[in-house]
Amino acid sequence: MKSLRLAALPEFDPPPQLWARIEAAHRRRRQRRRLVQWGAGMAAVLALAAIVTWLPSTPTAPAAANPLAQLQRQSHELEQRYAGLEAAAAALDGETELSAAELALQRAYDRGASAEELLPLWQQRNEVLSGLIAVAADGAQLTRI
Repeated sequence: MKSLRLAALPEFDPPPQLWARIEAAHRRRRQRRRLVQWGAGMAAVLALAAIVTWLPSTPTAPAAANPLAQLQRQSHELEQRYAGLEAAAAALDGETELSAAELALQRAYDRGASAEELLPLWQQRNEVLSGLIAVAADGAQLTRI
C-alpha cells in the first residue's frame, strides 16, 4: 500500500544550488562541533591545572623535627648573607677557618658519618660564618691571639 501512495506523489526537481547549501550547512555544523570540542578540551585542561594548584602539597617535616636540616638551612642563609657583604674580603683568616670546617664536613660525609657526628660540624660552620658576617659588617679585621 505504501508504494501506491509514493507513486502518487508529484515529481520534484530540486534547485541546482540545493546540494551546495546542504554541504555548506554540514561543513558549518562540523566546524561548530570541532570548536565546541576544542573549547571543552581547553576547559578540561584549565580545570585540571586549577585542581593541581589547589591540591595541598605533601607536608614537610617541621624544622624542629630534623635538627640537621635546620642547621643546613641556617648555614645556607648565613652563606648568602656573607656573600652579599662587600667587606668580606678583609676576613682572610676567617676564610681559612671556614675552609677547614667545610673540609671536615666533606670528610664526614665521604665516610658516611651519622647525623650525631654531623651536627657539631654544621654548628661549627655556622659559628664561623656568623663570625665572618660580624667582622665584615663592622669592617674590622679578624685577628687571633
